[in-house]
Amino acid sequence: MPQLKARVRELAARYRQVFAFIFVGGFATVLHSGTVVLLVEAALATPVPAHVAGFFLANLFSYFANSRLTFKQSPSWQRYRKFLAVSLVSLGLTIGLSSLAEAMRWHYLAGIAMVIAAGPVLSFFLHKTVTFRRAKN
Repeated sequence: MPQLKARVRELAARYRQVFAFIFVGGFATVLHSGTVVLLVEAALATPVPAHVAGFFLANLFSYFANSRLTFKQSPSWQRYRKFLAVSLVSLGLTIGLSSLAEAMRWHYLAGIAMVIAAGPVLSFFLHKTVTFRRAKN
């Protein structure tokens, strides 16, 4: 049993960034969705503007949370611009995969499955190598 606990601790330490990224992304998704529901149900916005507001609110939260929790770096305007660019690339991937599924006449859930499989992996890789890449000394 002590060996199992040690192995679990080792794996948790090795994949800490991935776990933190997943946690932050999950919370950002809830924040985005909650913003949309709140704005639409309160008749403050129609769905498209509500999604835009939800995207930017979730994106800002995600940037600051990932800066501190996942990559342990201080936020900066320059880094946020990179973060937003990566987020927009991820949005493009989402639209592209959804469009592919639609063009192939696949069930829309196939598009969602492709987005769920590819989006977070691509986002984590790009944020780690572009947005939060540490300068070489």
